[in-house]
Amino acid sequence: MLEIEKIARPLRELLSEREIIARCELLIRTYDIVRSANLSQEEERELKAQVGPRIAPGIFAGIMSKEPVFFNLPVLDTYTQMNGRIFHFLHTQKFSQQDFANASSRFLRSTPFLREMLIVCMKDWLKRFMSDAGYALLAENGAHMSFSAEKRKAEAYAVSSIRSLNIDDYGIEDGADCIILAPSSESLEPFIQFFREKGELAEEKALQIWIMNLEKGTIDPFVGYTTDLDIYNLFDNPRLAEMVRNNWSRGDGQ
Repeated sequence: MLEIEKIARPLRELLSEREIIARCELLIRTYDIVRSANLSQEEERELKAQVGPRIAPGIFAGIMSKEPVFFNLPVLDTYTQMNGRIFHFLHTQKFSQQDFANASSRFLRSTPFLREMLIVCMKDWLKRFMSDAGYALLAENGAHMSFSAEKRKAEAYAVSSIRSLNIDDYGIEDGADCIILAPSSESLEPFIQFFREKGELAEEKALQIWIMNLEKGTIDPFVGYTTDLDIYNLFDNPRLAEMVRNNWSRGDGQ
């Protein structure tokens, strides 16, 4: 395989610099490195032949499987948890408690920048998703995007966490679908809590909340339902919102 240096080099530099790195940071930065590379069609075909149709998730999966697609990448073969986050590192390195504390502190300091990077990556993924469903991008402002298709309109928003989602900030306008895209997380707990506390109200407001699984590179419904079959057929698990409703709804009325 001809190595794509404009992806391989930044990954090597990142993993050499961050000998202990948060899983979520590595994932976000992998997306950003692939996005920033502006791959040609030939380069995309080459990488997809190696890692599958979704390049960033495929490269990340290779790193996690200890068989990275690029040569000479540090092998992150073990992990630990700090402050509710998974951190990966090379087990043969002798890290001190201070090294781990420094890695956690560095990650916390970088979270505002990582949130911005995450929003950009999610917007890029959603644009492709909506384009595949036959929608054209009409306008874009910050985390907000307007799309249109034949006889349909959609106002879409990207948020960095389900915890930060305030449904009072959103509503249906001019008959357009209101779509909110949130990223998956390392725990189901925030999603269960959100659904039980705000899921019913979100449905009453006719909001559609979708989840992007960055590790898989997929989008699925979480709350609300689409009536557009072109969108429905692109979901990885189109019945997920129904399954969530059936499994997470409180049967005791609480």
